[in-house]
Amino acid sequence: MAKVQSTSRKVFNALSMFGSVQVVMILCSVVRTKVVALWLGPAGVGIFGLYNNALQALNQLVQLNMNDSSVREISGASARQQSRITGAVRRLGWILGLAGCALTVMLAPLLSRWTFGDSSHTVPFICLSLVVLLGAVSESQKAMLQAHRLLKRLARATLWGGVVATVLSILLVKLYGYDGIVPSFIVFSAASFIAYAIESRVVVSGKVTTAETIALVGPILRLGIYMTIAVFITVVSQYVFQAWLRAESGEEELGLFQAGYTLINRYVGLAFVAMSVEFFPRLASVVSSKYRTQLYVRHEMSMLMLGLTGCVVLFINLVPVIISLLYDTTFSAATGYVTIAAVGTMLKAVSFVLAYVIVARGDGMIYLVTEFISAALYLVLNIVGYRLYGLDGVGGAYIIWYLAYTLSVFLVYRYRYHLGGISRQLLNAATYIIIVAIQAALCMSGRYLIATIVSVIVVPSVGLMFYRTFLKRRTLNE
Repeated sequence: MAKVQSTSRKVFNALSMFGSVQVVMILCSVVRTKVVALWLGPAGVGIFGLYNNALQALNQLVQLNMNDSSVREISGASARQQSRITGAVRRLGWILGLAGCALTVMLAPLLSRWTFGDSSHTVPFICLSLVVLLGAVSESQKAMLQAHRLLKRLARATLWGGVVATVLSILLVKLYGYDGIVPSFIVFSAASFIAYAIESRVVVSGKVTTAETIALVGPILRLGIYMTIAVFITVVSQYVFQAWLRAESGEEELGLFQAGYTLINRYVGLAFVAMSVEFFPRLASVVSSKYRTQLYVRHEMSMLMLGLTGCVVLFINLVPVIISLLYDTTFSAATGYVTIAAVGTMLKAVSFVLAYVIVARGDGMIYLVTEFISAALYLVLNIVGYRLYGLDGVGGAYIIWYLAYTLSVFLVYRYRYHLGGISRQLLNAATYIIIVAIQAALCMSGRYLIATIVSVIVVPSVGLMFYRTFLKRRTLNE
């Protein structure tokens, strides 16, 4: 067995690095939104949001989830083949970007009418086609950096690209007011593109012909299309529930739900985003080996669950403070929903690791089926939960949702791929989930003193276990 640097340390370093970068990116987003609100008022925020939503939909359609599918294809290839696939991915980014740019120009009159009700914003949408082009190319550059595990360069490009882009876009809004909104989007995407282009220059990409490019990107596009459809289904289920909630209880209740959902999925979910950057290419590189796949899944699941336990326990205790800081006291009605749903994030950690096995294997149809089941469960459980217990019931639905989703991806992992060896990790996961559930129950029942005592005991304990179990290891037999 070869003696290598501890995989646990690599994971922890990646989690720390990309977790910090994600925090900075969120702060940049908050500052950008606050500045628009202060200088342009509610109307400016509305226009900014409409353009942003339209661009997100266009980018999702054009990019075809190229990042994950490209990372999977490059990471799983031999050293010689990696160079050729990387060259094909580099060309694919430009091809999709130019196609998306042309599509945006053609749809500009329609986008203006759909978004603003008239054709007065046709020219701005034509200008924003450049954002779609640069976004697709940047995604291909990010995929190359991630697949080749140049994580420091990826983090550096994300950080400086985002910070510089935020500063420049704020200056444009300050100087030109409403007329600076569209240029701010263009400058933002251009700054990010330049940052990724600079850092990805070191990636060796082989020269490939047009015919070779078509052959090499075929699997990437097939998987990407499946994943894009899955994302679309998920977005539709979320939209339907939000529309139903607004019709059922009004905009105020919808605002409370959205605030709580953002806290759970955007802020607590930082750990999943950060860890996936390192975990996915590593898993994709060994997915043909059952033994190594099982080893990596066990290791990642144990590390993620143990690392999350202390964080989630602490988060549950601080939910009222966090809500008051990020929003205001009028959003305190979402406290119960956030506290209960936080338990579900532990189940999300288990399903997160197992679902990546499906993607790493390139099993697009199975991934689509599991995501369709997940989206259907999300919609049904949320409606039932809300009708029974209001927003607290939606928090309970979040737990049941991820319990069912975890079961579905585990069945695929166990019976479709004939993988196993995670029984101990599931037992440990159940233990950590019970700890978090107890903490949530204490906070929900108003027993804050006991909850604080539990936190004082649990947080240092899991931190010590994390250090002794993972970070203290200098080697890992792989």
